[in-house]
Amino acid sequence: METPRFSASGTVYGIIVVFTLALLVLAIPFGAYAVFSPKLSTSGYTYQSVVSSVPIYIGLFSVALPLTPSFGELFLFLTALYAIFLVAAAIQGGGVVRALKSASREGMGALLRNPLSGTMMILGATLLATIILDLLQTSVGVPAGGLSGDPYSLLLSFTLAPLIEEVGFRFFLIGFPLFLVLLLTRSSAGRTLKALWRPSAAWEGVDPAEPGAPLVAPLKLLVYFLIVLSSILFGLAHYLSGAGWDIGKVSEAALDGVALAYVYVRYGLHASIIFHWVVDFASNAFAFYGQAAYGIPWTSNSVYTLVPTLDILFLLGLPGLLYFANLLLRRLVRRRPGASYAPEPVATV
Repeated sequence: METPRFSASGTVYGIIVVFTLALLVLAIPFGAYAVFSPKLSTSGYTYQSVVSSVPIYIGLFSVALPLTPSFGELFLFLTALYAIFLVAAAIQGGGVVRALKSASREGMGALLRNPLSGTMMILGATLLATIILDLLQTSVGVPAGGLSGDPYSLLLSFTLAPLIEEVGFRFFLIGFPLFLVLLLTRSSAGRTLKALWRPSAAWEGVDPAEPGAPLVAPLKLLVYFLIVLSSILFGLAHYLSGAGWDIGKVSEAALDGVALAYVYVRYGLHASIIFHWVVDFASNAFAFYGQAAYGIPWTSNSVYTLVPTLDILFLLGLPGLLYFANLLLRRLVRRRPGASYAPEPVATV
């Protein structure tokens, strides 16, 4: 009788992912408290204040939509949308529970099979890599700058940005050009539409005998080019926004843009929006709650900022970054001429 396999690293990391997901769920009511509290704004904003402009981005260009919702209405709509995306990501790829069970047997890599757990893993590694890049840049005199302004206005921006920026920089700059190419090459309607939401659908499951099989390699090259282009523009957009970012933000946002684009291509637009929502809103919701409820500045090092920061950067991010660094190193070794490579067996105890 075969002994069931057990991966200690996969089990522990799976627990960290569950804890992180619990924090994300809690961020919603904590953020809602801050939005509907009369004490957060320093400029007199309330949930009844009207949003003068809701933009939609197409790369560096923006167009104002003819919408003037109240702060509260916009927050409730967007939060409901993000909650739907969270649920959708959780049930895809066999479900997040199945991915967690597989990780306990096969290791951390099994978490990448589910869009939600995979996105969390990539997110943690990316944010820690961004912090390391920021420290390196700052040490040589290249500052990234930072945001400032009314806390209420910032919280609303953090709620809106995941949707409009992912649509503007991932959907329009990666998905839409790929969609047009697939239309011109007369690919199947189903595959073309799926690729608009999840670009990897353009080549996944393509039979080598199909007429469109020779297009797989060029399509991948096109997507790689669009990932690089959109990420550079994403970095430039932060610097040119006038929101307080300095030149160092270009490289940092570009690095984040590559990760966001990869998540979009692999899992879908909803996954990249979740990634962005965690970075902007969920990781800061507790800090804004601390200011609204107890007057603790959201930028201070309080328990409301330290708990999500330590969890995402170190508990989630450090093992994830080490995993991806090890994976990259092994692939480089495998591709070296004359190098022999054998995958390591799954650790069992």
